[in-house]
Amino acid sequence: MVTLIDQCPVRYHAINQGQQIAIQDDQQPLTYQQLDNQLTLLAEQLEQQTTLVSYQTKTDKSEANRLICIASNGLKLLLLQLLCLRTGWLFCPLNPRFTDTEIQQRLTVLNSPYCWVEDDSCHEGLKTITINFAFSPLPSKQSTALSIDSLQPCNIIFTSGSSGFPKAIVHHYQNHFFSALGSQSLIPLQNKDHNLLSLPLFHVSGYATVIRTIIAGATLELSHQPLSYDLIYDRKITHLSLVSTQLIRLLKDARFSPQKTKIKHLLLGGSAFSETLLNALAIRSFTYHLSYGCTEMASQVATSNKNNQLTILPYRQVKIENNEIFLRGKTRFIGYFEENKLLTIPPQKWLSCGDCGQLQGNQLIISGRKDRQFISGGENIQPEEIETLCLQHNNVENAYIYPIQDPQYGQRLALFVAFTEIDSTYFRQYCKQLEHYLSQQLTSFKLPLHYLPWPALKGVNTLKVTQQHFKDSLLKRGLIA
Repeated sequence: MVTLIDQCPVRYHAINQGQQIAIQDDQQPLTYQQLDNQLTLLAEQLEQQTTLVSYQTKTDKSEANRLICIASNGLKLLLLQLLCLRTGWLFCPLNPRFTDTEIQQRLTVLNSPYCWVEDDSCHEGLKTITINFAFSPLPSKQSTALSIDSLQPCNIIFTSGSSGFPKAIVHHYQNHFFSALGSQSLIPLQNKDHNLLSLPLFHVSGYATVIRTIIAGATLELSHQPLSYDLIYDRKITHLSLVSTQLIRLLKDARFSPQKTKIKHLLLGGSAFSETLLNALAIRSFTYHLSYGCTEMASQVATSNKNNQLTILPYRQVKIENNEIFLRGKTRFIGYFEENKLLTIPPQKWLSCGDCGQLQGNQLIISGRKDRQFISGGENIQPEEIETLCLQHNNVENAYIYPIQDPQYGQRLALFVAFTEIDSTYFRQYCKQLEHYLSQQLTSFKLPLHYLPWPALKGVNTLKVTQQHFKDSLLKRGLIA
């Protein structure tokens, strides 16, 4: 794999295994040779579009190298990601479900005249370039290796913005390359494997899924169908990345098991996973991997293997100062895009991602987010400690602590909880059982004052309950103003 660091990975596999399936979507398979041909055609179109837009907007062409893409996962968006990697453009994906205000805020940061919108009826007036994705087979010819500058910035991905306005994070190819190489040390991915793109490309985990798969010369599976056992079975999926909500849905199908599918590895991330879910995976004999990562480190930092112990992956460095986690290494991003320029960060500089934890040898223990700490009755509260304890209860599927103002204690705890038994008739009874369990494990000032049902997700494509969901629920109940 190391030989790929300065070559376009698609061209490399087009030369060495051209008939291997690179991408399989709902319509047709695309070999590495066909994918390489398509990228060649698209590169010509991109060059024509840049000339046109530069003329129309009187923009300095040398500075106009950021391709904003507003689209859901699909073949077109994936092609543009790989196209930017090959041509030296910065791939800038935005969530199409954002409000107009949220999109405009990010457009202001990116400040580029080049914007491709898959569905311009939803974002009228934003599209500035049009690309024809129709396949036009090129004559077969012997391809030659295609060099790329692995230190050339290749993407701008925004952080989630859970603590303030999201930051525009810039990576180069080497960041993603070494991220993939380190992941391979624990989760082998080979050319005959099928990796499902189950996470969005505007999130670093989705972007990393593509890079890991293409570098390995494996098959990337795309589908607009809902994630289900049938999809996993039909596509012969071997590798799958999941957040908690997706895993819960899949486990409801008794057929979801490694014995009845081709699944070799499940990569779990995005939030804490309950003991109930992990036990269910163990009972069904899945090989699963919990993961800690962040946008700044190009996805995974530390990953487990069929247990809760997070092992720091190769090419990442971690240190702890005053209980705070600091990161650097070959996967660390190169800088922020601010005020219409790249603000680089020295490679040796340690980065704080705002998380607290401990190191035990090469094992990383996560305590929680530093910005989630609050004080109740003069005592420091780390919400993740209580949430983790809740998740160890055999009837709890999800848990989240939200602080609410209190005239006597300053702040008290409201606990949002989802139980594995979903009959809402018994919600209060389940809460009483959980309350008794927590009272035996926690000191009084850490006990929740309010027990509230887990907010309902709105929209079938929503995978994660946001802070705003919790806040809205509290507002409706008059617990916060």
